[in-house]
This record gives sequence, C-alpha cells and structure tokens, in this order.
Amino acid sequence: MNYLDLSFDPLFQVREHLKWWPWVGSEFARTTVETLILGESVYRWSKGEAFDKRYALTSALRETHSNLALDFDRNSRYVRNIERAIFQRRNPSDTQKQTLWSSVAYHNLVLDAMQTVKHRPSQDQYQKGWGAALDLFDVLGVEQCLVFGVESVSSLRLASSARELECLIRRHPAKVGRFRPSTGTVRTKSGRQVRLLFVRHPSSFFSWRNWAPVVQEGLQWKLVEPQPLPEPDGQLANEPAGSAQGTA
Repeated sequence: MNYLDLSFDPLFQVREHLKWWPWVGSEFARTTVETLILGESVYRWSKGEAFDKRYALTSALRETHSNLALDFDRNSRYVRNIERAIFQRRNPSDTQKQTLWSSVAYHNLVLDAMQTVKHRPSQDQYQKGWGAALDLFDVLGVEQCLVFGVESVSSLRLASSARELECLIRRHPAKVGRFRPSTGTVRTKSGRQVRLLFVRHPSSFFSWRNWAPVVQEGLQWKLVEPQPLPEPDGQLANEPAGSAQGTA
C-alpha cells in the first residue's frame, strides 16, 4: 500500500489488544500537529470467506481504508464527506485527498466487526476501544483526534476514569442539524494532552457544509504534501530520467 508509514509497526506488534493496525500516513511524522481520525467500526460486507480472510490479518483495516480513501473516484461517504468538511468544498482535488490521508493516522474505535450495517456497538465495545485508543495516542504521539460519531463520549469518560486519567469533554450549546458536537481534552498515561472533537458520523446524512465550520474551528489542519513515490528502479515518479536531485 502506498502513502503508508510502517515505522510504528514494531510498536503495534507487541500490543495484543490491537487486533487491526492503524493506517499511518507517510507524512504523519512530518506534520506539525499529529492528527488521528478515529472511525467507529466495520461491518461484515460479505457473508463468505473474503471478509474473514481479510479481517484475520492485522493489515485488514489498512487495506479497507486504502481501497476506500485512496481510490479517489470511489464514493465512500465516510471519506468523501470528511474531505469536503476539512477542505470546505464539494469536490476536493485528488491532490488534496492524497495530502489529507498521507498526513493523518486513521483507526477504528471498535475492534469488533458488526454483523450488519444496522448493528450498533455496545458501550462495553466502545469502552474497550477507548482503552486501546488512549494507548495509541501515546504510541503515535497524537496531539488531536477527530472522532466519527458522538455516542462514545460517556465510554471515553469511563475508560479514562478507570485509568485515572484527566478527561474534560463538553457538548456544544448549538446543534448542527439534530446533533451537538463535543470538544475537550484527555490526558494520556505519559501526560500528553490530546484535543478531541466529536462530530456526527460522516457516512450518515452528514451535511458537510454545516459541519465544516465545526471541523475547521475545533482542530488545526496542518497537512503535508506527500513526497513522490519511488519507481521500482529508484527513480522518483514524474521525474524525467537524468534529473535526479543533487546532480548537475
């Protein structure tokens, strides 16, 4: 998979609770504000063996996210709508999309597959997921987190309290549609303070125009354009032969 940073994998490997490893963009470590986008869950999109084979692997979430986010013509609502809100335009360019997913980490809060798209995670699943996410904040050095869905705030409070971590989350006074965003901070085991923004899940009747100001004001979006990928022979993509950097 392109635009992926594998340098954190040894740290993921020793964490047995991390059933699926996060997507970490190739430029994540170069950003001035390390950002994690936290989705909710996956559902069984196939009753056959294809789903079971993919999700038996730690790379499953990465593969799914790469297929949906980096196939720029694919109309996956959770990626296309949040891109619109971040860039404040109906049709972000392919370069903007690529820059976003190269600059952030992406993970799912719930590390169990839902049986169908209509099934919802339990509070216990949310709480276990937050336990893993709090650890992940330290592993990745996360400074801010955009959370898809507003339902897991109470589970974050419980997970933080169980670990004696400071957690301050408040709901916005004004609704966006039928939902109120929440913002706040949580302090991790290492003492790192992470800013959090909870928004309506972007795959469900998400008005990107209405949510864009919340997303823009709630977090800092310091994105880094991805470096050109090397060709198999070592030459950079789109680089004319004989024009390698550092040569006269």
